[in-house]
Amino acid sequence: MKKLLFVITVACLYVLNANAGGIKTSYRNALILAYSQANSVYEDDNIKLEIYDEQLWAINKTSKTIFIDLAQCFVFHNGRSMPLAGGEEKKSKKNDEKKASKSGVSTKDDLYITLAPVMGNKQNDTYICNMSMSIYREYTTTEAKNDDFTDYDLRLLNTVNELITESKNADPKSSEYKGTAVRHMTEDESINNIGASVAYAFNKNTENWTTISISTWVSDVIFAPIFIEMPKDLKKKEMRGFGVKETEPAVVHIKANSPFEFDEDKSPIIVCDWTGNFKKGKFWLNPTWIVKTKKLNAFHIVGAFFTAGVTLLSPLRQEAYKNILRFDGEEADWGKLSYANSLEDTKQSK
Repeated sequence: MKKLLFVITVACLYVLNANAGGIKTSYRNALILAYSQANSVYEDDNIKLEIYDEQLWAINKTSKTIFIDLAQCFVFHNGRSMPLAGGEEKKSKKNDEKKASKSGVSTKDDLYITLAPVMGNKQNDTYICNMSMSIYREYTTTEAKNDDFTDYDLRLLNTVNELITESKNADPKSSEYKGTAVRHMTEDESINNIGASVAYAFNKNTENWTTISISTWVSDVIFAPIFIEMPKDLKKKEMRGFGVKETEPAVVHIKANSPFEFDEDKSPIIVCDWTGNFKKGKFWLNPTWIVKTKKLNAFHIVGAFFTAGVTLLSPLRQEAYKNILRFDGEEADWGKLSYANSLEDTKQSK
């Protein structure tokens, strides 16, 4: 009997190991910035401001229209400020493509965002501005020569160096970074601080504006492998009829433990796609927005013969997916890891 149990146990272990060994994961490295939730919300009797999904949002708590004067509003990043009016936010289309004159000069109405009064029990948040515009860029150790180099920049570069060194130790023989490294930070230790100053009133012609501020900092930073689980495309049969056909969101899988519990619909966590060149002391942070480009169709191919290839130069339609974060855990079994050249190529298979 004991021999039989021993044989069954060995067989089970063999099957488990075989299944585990069959997992293959094409991954990318990510620098995950988790902002302090306690400081990402401001609220008074009239208005609520909240930073989530890399953006600043506002909600009107009153029965009257609230006006936000962009000419008096600023965004902050690591001690630097930038006015909203005339800045990067003028390029955004999230506010119904604010009215602009034919000459391209901003009109007076462009300088305001209106918050609708409360209607019923549900009030949707209104987009104000992007809060991650200064995060996605190239970083280099030679930035220390720049007059704009701050203590935040110094801490960021040193922290990234520590994290990737720790990540490399998980597989020293590999040229890639397969391990997970984590740091928890206080406000004084943080590598990134974002915030905004907002001026609002109940009449845009008034001289009395109420100015409020909100700011938060990175409380946890994680360097870890990630891969994207894309939703399945609906089949033609499933698309028939007029009923709603809901597509599942894309899932960003992270080989790390979650730094804290959070609302998936209002995430205070930014996942940055990371690539680096150790020899040149450079690395790049890019967004992990999930976009699927439609393949070439007959129109593009046939049309190329009659337009000298012009139709092949026309942009293909891109479909953006809602995505959610899934922390699989630092000890998750992702099987054999292989580095992918792009986010679109990341996946897990058996």
